Amino acid sequence: MPRTLARLLAAALVTLAFSGCKLFLEKPTPSLIEPRAAVPREFLFSWHEPYNEWMDAPVRVYYNKVPLDQIFSEAPFEGLSYRFIEQPEDMPLVSVDTLGISRRQLLWSVAHDNNLQMSLKTLPDGQPSVVIIRHRGDNNTYRGRVDPVLTR
Repeated sequence: MPRTLARLLAAALVTLAFSGCKLFLEKPTPSLIEPRAAVPREFLFSWHEPYNEWMDAPVRVYYNKVPLDQIFSEAPFEGLSYRFIEQPEDMPLVSVDTLGISRRQLLWSVAHDNNLQMSLKTLPDGQPSVVIIRHRGDNNTYRGRVDPVLTR
């Protein structure tokens, strides 16, 4: 009997220890984001080399159903200025759990998956100032993906 009680106590302690870590957190809903997506060279391009290094540095990203307009105020985009020119009627939710994606790849994937156009506005001296985001509309059935009829 004491051995069984000791085993139960040990199991309870292990459960308590793991419940405090993020091991049991809800997993993000899968989305179309491809962490190794090929990003066009001109996407959010700047002649400002520190900006390019920051955009291309690998980061850890964990978003679970975060509204698109909120990802810019959270890591890894803190400090990035953005402005919506045309917003979607319903703000898309972003779910990503990946290690080693660059900010540029993440923005490209989010733009592609949500039918958004993103461009970088720069100051006269070449310094990046703001990312302009425009929703392309909901009339496009394929929302940035290739129409299967066109690929035949």
